[in-house]
Amino acid sequence: MPKLLFAPMATLSHEAMRRIIEHYSPCACDEYYTEMIQATTFIGGGKFEQFYVRPGPCPERVVWQLTCGKAEPMAQAAKIIAGLGGIGIDINMGCCAPEIVRQGAGIAWMLKDRAETEELLRLVRKAVPENMRLSVKMRLGDEDYKLDELLSFADMLAAQGVSQIVLHPRTRKAKFKRPPHWNDAQKLFEHLEKHYGSSICRCINGNIVDFQSLCSVQKLVPLAEGFMIGRAAVQKPWLFGDLARQLAQDSVGQSAVEQLEAAGLAGSACLAAAQDGANAGAEECADGGASGGAQSKIDSLEIVSMFIDNLVECQPEEFWLSRAQRFFSYFCKNYSFANYLFTQVNNAKNLPGMKQAFEAYFEKMPNERFLSRSL
Repeated sequence: MPKLLFAPMATLSHEAMRRIIEHYSPCACDEYYTEMIQATTFIGGGKFEQFYVRPGPCPERVVWQLTCGKAEPMAQAAKIIAGLGGIGIDINMGCCAPEIVRQGAGIAWMLKDRAETEELLRLVRKAVPENMRLSVKMRLGDEDYKLDELLSFADMLAAQGVSQIVLHPRTRKAKFKRPPHWNDAQKLFEHLEKHYGSSICRCINGNIVDFQSLCSVQKLVPLAEGFMIGRAAVQKPWLFGDLARQLAQDSVGQSAVEQLEAAGLAGSACLAAAQDGANAGAEECADGGASGGAQSKIDSLEIVSMFIDNLVECQPEEFWLSRAQRFFSYFCKNYSFANYLFTQVNNAKNLPGMKQAFEAYFEKMPNERFLSRSL
């Protein structure tokens, strides 16, 4: 069964958000990527850096993502952060925000002289213990990228000890409304499988918002071994649990069908019986995800209260409003009058005021307080 990853997102991929996801999707997210940790600021002892490296609630499933335009600070930060545990260190080579690129970070690492990027990876790999993974999240490159250059870049990553690649198959300037280049993603993954086998895990990122879209991406990029999800999981923190359950059900059902076909018993009655068994067996297969007592309805006010409490505990007061506004900008999309609700929330002067905005909305729209999930 493919693994599920929570994407690194500025002001969102922090402990307060991970707690919400883990509460509604227990054990369903295999890897939690952190928001970008600026290496120079971190090793310089910045005032807020301690909050970027909080590992909860699942330290063993955290991936620390680093960003910087210079190799030496990245290696120094990686060595310190690796001591906090987790799966490993990820180098951000995909962020296209102008301020990040101007620093020589993010996707700029894909566009620099190859030797400079090789040196970065060599130093970071040397700084990180052998039992910790080095990964890279990247895009296809600039607007004029060529497939052979992308494959060559992947070869360089492999040579420098990268053992997981997460690809967002868009170019530097491509916005989310433009379709990803799924065909080139599959070609890259074919190259990785052919030359490196299981030594490099292939993960895909982009356009996954539910089980149907995940299946669509899976058909377009069948060699993907992991699926990274960001904005949709913020809007619906229970999404990972739902996906884990549905993937497990698919896996069990497919296995049962294959066994029947191998035995020459693939008649409709047998297949129906196999599917019934799969539906029941999926409860056990997805037991780390959304199974076993998962709520069919989600209380919106419970999520709002929980997230606010998490922020107060996990983030500095200076971050409370901005982090809450960022989260609610996605979460409000669950409702009919999303723009109106977010405007009320965004105009609140403090966290209690934000909660009151939700309460006032549900007084007018009581039928929208409880959200359905796929069980």
